[in-house]
Amino acid sequence: MDEKLRECLPGHDLTFVRTMQEAIRELRHDGFNLVVIGLEFDESRMLELLQYVRSLSHYKEVPVVCVYSEYYNLSDAVMKNIDVAVKALGGLAFLNLGDGVLNYKTDCAFLDRVAIESGQSVRPS
Repeated sequence: MDEKLRECLPGHDLTFVRTMQEAIRELRHDGFNLVVIGLEFDESRMLELLQYVRSLSHYKEVPVVCVYSEYYNLSDAVMKNIDVAVKALGGLAFLNLGDGVLNYKTDCAFLDRVAIESGQSVRPS
């Protein structure tokens, strides 16, 4: 996923974390303009991290985008349900960045546009 995010977000300052503890430590710093959370984050704790980000007053307006890649073969119905859950918790979108996905370039361009609109520091998790 790291390489996919680097490809989608060229020229942005990226910081990657692997665990909830690392994410909490990094999020204590103010100034992150975008948070990207993978479905596979820390043993599928994506929604938990999203809730945590939204609980922080200085991240209330920061866009959070959740993503996944080829590790899971999710049906359209499952994708839609996860997207609904992400949005209900305050996330902007749930994107599929898997290889060979028809909307990969569109989703990648969307992610880059959100990063540009929110500022130059991008913090994927």
